[in-house]
Amino acid sequence: MPALTADAVAGLVTCHREPPARGLLAALSERLPTVLVVDDGMPANAAAELDRHAAECGVEVLHRDRRRGKGHAIAAGVRAVRAGRTALAGVLVVDGDGQHPPDAIPAFLAASGWADLVIGNRFGGGPGMPPVRRLANRTASRALALATGSAVPDSQCGMRLMCRRALDEVPFPGGGMEAETVHLKRCLLAGVPVAWVDIPPLYEGAHSSFRPARDGLAVMRAALAR
Repeated sequence: MPALTADAVAGLVTCHREPPARGLLAALSERLPTVLVVDDGMPANAAAELDRHAAECGVEVLHRDRRRGKGHAIAAGVRAVRAGRTALAGVLVVDGDGQHPPDAIPAFLAASGWADLVIGNRFGGGPGMPPVRRLANRTASRALALATGSAVPDSQCGMRLMCRRALDEVPFPGGGMEAETVHLKRCLLAGVPVAWVDIPPLYEGAHSSFRPARDGLAVMRAALAR
């Protein structure tokens, strides 16, 4: 099947505590014709800053009145970017904390030629992941591999391109940080083609909303649930 082209893909960025850096929004808008930022209930001053950055970079914003969780934010964003866009074939999700490189977008598009769900693999992009996050990710990835019978190099990377069956047949669920694990598990069990693309683990200066104890436990439950 042919790989997706950039003009058929919308970018989706989620954020909660603070807006994405202007540089990230500019880099995404240079590579994708449509970019939507979902504000999952951030403070008013941060939301105003987001609006300024968005206007400067030509991206759209969806404000939500309160925090409902990352999974709900992504699901709402997917519905919003797909509404009225009949030519849209894929949605590329990127976290707003600067941990995902826009330069990797061409590799994600290329991988869509054989996969309906393309996920970043930070373990293939060199060292740099904090030890606690590395351990939690490795543990959850192994649990998910056992539950699905499929190789899972990085179960928690938020940089994901969803298209075809991963977008239509297995809709993205609501929830919190565990939603990405839930969606990946459902795709693997349904036989949806999944591919991983090596990306560097970018953590320096990034302010992640991931809470290792609470969110890590939710991810493990999602990986092991039957």
